[in-house]
Amino acid sequence: MTKKEQIDRDGYILIKNVFTPQEVDVLRQKGVEDQNHEGDLLSSDKLHSVLMDERILNIFKECLNSDKLYYFADSNLSVDRPGKGGFHKDSTNRHKKDSKEFTDVNYSLLRAGIYLQDHANSSRGLCLRSGSHLHQSCGIGKIINVKSEIGDVVIWKLSTTHSANAQVISMFPNTSFHPLIARFVPDFLKQEAASPRVVLFMCFGLKDDYANEYIEYLKTRQYAVDRWEKSQLSQDRIAKMNALGVDIYQDFNIDEIDQDKVNVLYKQL
Repeated sequence: MTKKEQIDRDGYILIKNVFTPQEVDVLRQKGVEDQNHEGDLLSSDKLHSVLMDERILNIFKECLNSDKLYYFADSNLSVDRPGKGGFHKDSTNRHKKDSKEFTDVNYSLLRAGIYLQDHANSSRGLCLRSGSHLHQSCGIGKIINVKSEIGDVVIWKLSTTHSANAQVISMFPNTSFHPLIARFVPDFLKQEAASPRVVLFMCFGLKDDYANEYIEYLKTRQYAVDRWEKSQLSQDRIAKMNALGVDIYQDFNIDEIDQDKVNVLYKQL
């Protein structure tokens, strides 16, 4: 089964051993050092190379069955970011009746999470519902705590139901609970989370209607507008990404965004 076939079937894919333990140690240290960086990863002097890593780009290309990718500065570093977790979708039209995002198996917006600590035996990894990308409801799909290990990469569709900060119950380490249920379990009964929890998130897609709609959607989210304002994309890095088959959206036009339509209540998990 190809990567595209698997992610089209399940809504996510876990790629094993993409990075060596030594590389993860370096990335983890850089993440801690750069935790106050508020722009996207491509504008980070310490972490931009992750977006240019051909191992990562090739995974996206294989999942999308395309030699070309589209990037619109939707990436970030998360270091011990608080949050109780809760199932949700990131896709643009998740609340729109009859949205084709959930009927089109070729929906093309993907997010990767590079968790720079083990989550096979600890909490605060990724929880999701397998097959949920084909359902608009967040209540459908088998609940899975993704058992990512050091060096692994997880990729999921923005239409996939997921939750941050998965809680693992010590007595039932192989059972994945709904985040709302796990939230009420006392902490001493849960597997301890690695500290600090360092994760790199990045979104790529194809240059299509899904990406264009998503960019317009991001213009209504304060966290995304703030990140764009603080992302200084150098022409050198843009040229390197172009050479790797990645087209870069640069027309942020921050001054032209209608601030009355920007929602400050939504936070990125």
